[in-house]
Amino acid sequence: MKTLLSIAGFDPTSGAGITKDVEVFFSLGFHGIGIPTSFVIQGPRGVSSLHPVPIEIFENMLEELKEIEIEGVKTGVFVNDEYMEIFSTFISEKAKKKPVVVDPVMKSKNGYSLLDERGVLKLKERVIPLSTAITPNKDEAEALTGLKIERAEDVRECAKRLKELGAKNVIIKGGHMEGELFDLFYDGSSFIEKKKQRLERTVHGTGCIFSSVLLSFLAMGLDPREAFLEAENTMDFLMREAYSIHEPGYMYSSLSLSMGELARRFEVLSKMKELKDKIEILNPVDLIPEVQMNVCYAIQGAKGIEDVCAYPGRIWKYGGKVFVKSDPEFGASSHMARAILTFMKFYPHIRSCANLKYKKEFVENGKKNGLKIAYVDRRFEPPEVKEKEGRSLDFLIEKVLKENPFIPDLIYDEGDFGKEPMIRVFAKDPFELLNKMEKLLR
Repeated sequence: MKTLLSIAGFDPTSGAGITKDVEVFFSLGFHGIGIPTSFVIQGPRGVSSLHPVPIEIFENMLEELKEIEIEGVKTGVFVNDEYMEIFSTFISEKAKKKPVVVDPVMKSKNGYSLLDERGVLKLKERVIPLSTAITPNKDEAEALTGLKIERAEDVRECAKRLKELGAKNVIIKGGHMEGELFDLFYDGSSFIEKKKQRLERTVHGTGCIFSSVLLSFLAMGLDPREAFLEAENTMDFLMREAYSIHEPGYMYSSLSLSMGELARRFEVLSKMKELKDKIEILNPVDLIPEVQMNVCYAIQGAKGIEDVCAYPGRIWKYGGKVFVKSDPEFGASSHMARAILTFMKFYPHIRSCANLKYKKEFVENGKKNGLKIAYVDRRFEPPEVKEKEGRSLDFLIEKVLKENPFIPDLIYDEGDFGKEPMIRVFAKDPFELLNKMEKLLR
């Protein structure tokens, strides 16, 4: 397992600094180590104070890494020149020729100073020349170069000046700029501008996340240009997934949460693709209702229809055979999605359901084979429920689950005017669902 190191401040809310960097490293397949230079006391409204780690403790922590192979280093809050001097010695001895990403943090979003003037000088003299890439925002680029950024041309000039300070590659982040938003990459020979959409939100720790994502891609072996573009794509995704932990205040983002979400969706989609083949092998023709059948499967913690996977076009029968028309997709069935989402409000571990043809024989088979069965009479739905599109099924499922002390395997009704009688089967996953469907046939 490759190991990456973050040297930065400690943020107790895990929005920035070493806690965030280490999370990113693990999310992208590396073992993460974090050594704090300071405790940056902050919350969703910004930084309130800074408390440096005693310099001898910082030095001792670095010393403990002497037996560990470090594949890359990312820096954030340094506090002052003493920490930089120790760091530069460490890099030359321990991580020479490994990628080093320097995020030259000087102030917090709410304007709290995180690096003194001597530190800025030492950063330019000792740290930037060691960097594979430096990732300042507009204000940091101005402070390091003495230039004022007012136009796109100024950003390029700043990048050239930073390259002259010794950075192998320069990335200037444009989030603090007026006008068209873009990030700039410069390697000494050419520029790349990555245009971005300006979001009406303030996300905590974006600089830390970007630099640690960038280091991860560099450590994977991507060249700096590729790593820059991959990091930009990752940030675009993360900004869309930002969330709040306190109102009012900054928003937060988490690569591990987002990667976990993608993994859950992949797991659901994979099982539904496998189920498609199993349904066609089982060929439950007799279970297909007049309105056709569908099966859905929700991710853990599903909140909306877009979190529920089903088969577009439903499942139908022809010539004595069952046909699954299309591969599964998220958001493909609002009707069945609402059914399982309603069920999950009461029993979150039940995440799959199907609608089947009603026959008294099927219900009797279910009872005989040990399924727990609930009945609901659609004739007694309140008029305001019947009249509202999509509300009827939600109401019926809620009614059944409130009135019964057990978790039903199936809920059936005998229809109503304009409503086909229906059996709805519920299970933890699609394969358990298929097993319950088999029990209705014998």
